[in-house]
Amino acid sequence: MAFRDNVADLDEAVFETLSDAVQIEGRTDPVMGMFYSPWLDVETMRGQRTGLREPFVILRDADAAGIRQRARLQALGEHFSVVDVQPDGSGTTKLVLRPEPCPSR
Repeated sequence: MAFRDNVADLDEAVFETLSDAVQIEGRTDPVMGMFYSPWLDVETMRGQRTGLREPFVILRDADAAGIRQRARLQALGEHFSVVDVQPDGSGTTKLVLRPEPCPSR
């Protein structure tokens, strides 16, 4: 088995184990992504770096294709808009998110 095959198998196992369904606006089927929502981490005040972090989701590049800033998505029952799209060159893309209020129906 070639190295690429081993990496592909490992990638599949990681996504299968750690992913949640992510519904992207305008797409009929959800994609699998690794969602992360860190706590707001305030270090100090008066001009010091606060360490505030926004939630993000990691998708495979194929699943992230065509997603732009301000796109809306839903993960773990929460609604978000995409603030930034950051492909990492290894086959995955990080979508930096901003929470949105739940849309009224």
